Amino acid sequence: MNNKQDFIDYFKKKFELLDVYNYDIFYIYSDLRLFSQCLKFFNSKTEFCESIINLLLKNGKTVVMTTFSYTTQGVFDICSTKTTLGSLNKWILERDDYARSEHPLFSYSSLGLKKNIVSNIGKSAFGYDSVFHRLHKSNAAFLHIGRPVDMGNTSIHYIEQLCGATYRYHKCFNTKVFRNDTYVGTDYTAFLRKRDVIGEDFTFSFNLASRKLLQQGLLKEVGDPFENISLYPYDESIDFLASQFYLNPNIFINSNYKNYI
Repeated sequence: MNNKQDFIDYFKKKFELLDVYNYDIFYIYSDLRLFSQCLKFFNSKTEFCESIINLLLKNGKTVVMTTFSYTTQGVFDICSTKTTLGSLNKWILERDDYARSEHPLFSYSSLGLKKNIVSNIGKSAFGYDSVFHRLHKSNAAFLHIGRPVDMGNTSIHYIEQLCGATYRYHKCFNTKVFRNDTYVGTDYTAFLRKRDVIGEDFTFSFNLASRKLLQQGLLKEVGDPFENISLYPYDESIDFLASQFYLNPNIFINSNYKNYI
């Protein structure tokens, strides 16, 4: 790529090859480290990020990104608590027009026509009325930008909770959630991996799951591993991976743990 337009055209072409515009909402995973060599073509990091996401927003689409802060105690302010994640994730919180969910550990931020899909969520990070629950039947898709699919997907925890994984448990957090000066609530919960099983840490893995998505024909990819653009439909992928969990309850962990379901 030799200039700004080359960079934009690269994404236009990849999005068209993947039929991205058939979907309304995109849950985005990103790693822009290799793409950042093109930062020199832009006036700012903001312009660089906007050049990618605006291709979706200008077509009436909605983007959802993780803005996790992992605030396990004290105060989580929806409007001011920063995320510890990547460039796009930080960029979305610098805008004036984003919506952000209230979960103090696992918040999501959104832009676009249906951005309020992340607003006023339930208190379970991965359960009923969570962002994952709301994305169901919303014509959504997972979109990876520069981040290989096999590196992981937080939706596995939604599937684990849905299917009753026994290597995880529910934990409630007394973090106080505010929107500026307005108190929103507390006692948000998350489905976390157990830490009291000798010889097990239940580290998650998406390697097998991503291979199965590819074999099933659900995962489409273009580009090299760290310059890849990948797409897979939300509903079909969640349903398929849930069925695979029942066949192999350890599909998402590096373990031979006897996981009773």
